[in-house]
Amino acid sequence: MPWSSSEDPIPQKLYIDATRNFAVEFPGNWQRFLTPEYPALPGADAVGWESPQRRADQASGRIAVVTPHEPLSQEEAEAAVRANLPGLVVENRAEERVFRLPAVVLTGYTAQRTYQIYLLDAPRVRFLLVYSALPEDFDRYRGHFRDMVQSFEILR
Repeated sequence: MPWSSSEDPIPQKLYIDATRNFAVEFPGNWQRFLTPEYPALPGADAVGWESPQRRADQASGRIAVVTPHEPLSQEEAEAAVRANLPGLVVENRAEERVFRLPAVVLTGYTAQRTYQIYLLDAPRVRFLLVYSALPEDFDRYRGHFRDMVQSFEILR
């Protein structure tokens, strides 16, 4: 499958998850995955999508919505992410709003992947929007993740 480019837009699909209480758009040619225990945040579920492009038998890009079983403070969420992504170096920490909610945005890398993680709904984190990619592909898929973040909605 050829690499996508900004000149070749990929149709978006809508995903509604009534159980986890959110709706989001994702790249239409990406493959969905469910993870009952998300490795970067134990005690959380994840639904996500992987790029069709693969390198070294792993998806080049991944985007996910992670829902902790119990809301976490911003400090607890950041500490859990750092503890469960060994070697994570956070290069930038910023604050934004997503779906009218405050969010802390962590951008960084490990030896294997580059990450951008949104911790949503301060003061208690109820959702994490996670993007990871192989370092050489991070910029390639960043627009897809930005579109997903902008489409994110809490249902109730």
